[in-house]
Amino acid sequence: MKQGLIFLTVFFLLTACRHEPEPRFPVMHTYRHDYSRSIVFNKARYMAEQRLFDSLMRADTAHRYHHTGTGMHYYFLRRGDTSGPLPQPGDLVRLRYGLYYILGDTIYTPRELGERVYRVDKEEYFMGFREAVKHLHPGDKAVFLIPSYAGYGLLGDGDRIPGNTPLKMTLEIRDIKHEKQLKPNKNEN
Repeated sequence: MKQGLIFLTVFFLLTACRHEPEPRFPVMHTYRHDYSRSIVFNKARYMAEQRLFDSLMRADTAHRYHHTGTGMHYYFLRRGDTSGPLPQPGDLVRLRYGLYYILGDTIYTPRELGERVYRVDKEEYFMGFREAVKHLHPGDKAVFLIPSYAGYGLLGDGDRIPGNTPLKMTLEIRDIKHEKQLKPNKNEN
């Protein structure tokens, strides 16, 4: 009986291992997302925001608006010294800014946000802010109309700004330290 049990065990072990294992191939799922509805929706939102900006600018006869070429519009509240260069990537800019809903309700006041030192294009701020800084000289103060895609986009800021919200921003440039001034000169000792 014991020999029969050993024989059966050996028999099953030998026959069970006879077949080559079949390799498992990855299952290929092809997923194609149709972006055409999203594109149409975003184009319609952009056009609606631009129509809103156009109506606000037509109604505001006290200011001369400038266009940035990326859908933003701005006017100056105060001009500073325009003889120097505009901020460039890497420059340190001391500034104050405030954010408002497009029709004027306050989101974040300049006092609440405080004075900031911003390294141009080296820090993570929303796209409209990064672009706006590059349009002003030291001493300039301006108001920017920012479309939602250049503001906080689809999700908002997670606090006071809902998604897909066009913004108004006041921005004042107090001082610029150009990157060349920040790097120590190797010839000086």
